[in-house]
Amino acid sequence: MNAVVESVRSLWVPLEGVNLLLPNVAIAEVINYQPLDMIQSGPDWLLGGLLWREKQIPIISMERLCGFSLPQGGRGARISIMNSVMPESELSFYAMVTTGIPRLFSADEDALGPSLMATNNLPETVADSVQIGSEQALIPNLEVVQTVVSEVWKGLSDQVSRG
Repeated sequence: MNAVVESVRSLWVPLEGVNLLLPNVAIAEVINYQPLDMIQSGPDWLLGGLLWREKQIPIISMERLCGFSLPQGGRGARISIMNSVMPESELSFYAMVTTGIPRLFSADEDALGPSLMATNNLPETVADSVQIGSEQALIPNLEVVQTVVSEVWKGLSDQVSRG
């Protein structure tokens, strides 16, 4: 019997000024916001590092990486730990700051509006942009995001200092 996938279990991830739509398996864990270990130099989207499960991982601003302004942070902020989408990568996990707790969303033909990619000039870190009800959500290109983060982190991870 041939089964047709009618919906994809997804997560609606609130960021500052934009939302992300991710497959459910992309996020390993969501933790309360905590002070980050500082990076001496690096791109503005690299917010710092965090010791998680006895391993130092990079913390990013997905807003900035996708071409939006840097988030201000604030009440309700969380850190979403992202699973690697590339098994051969040295970077098994990285994380992003979110403005709240991601919530489950069933992405199906009825829920997803049309692609907005043609009307938006977005960077290669974004695979698509869709309208869902009255809100817009970016679908990040997780392979590109992880490649960019991994390349930068490899060169800077020795510069992490406890904040």
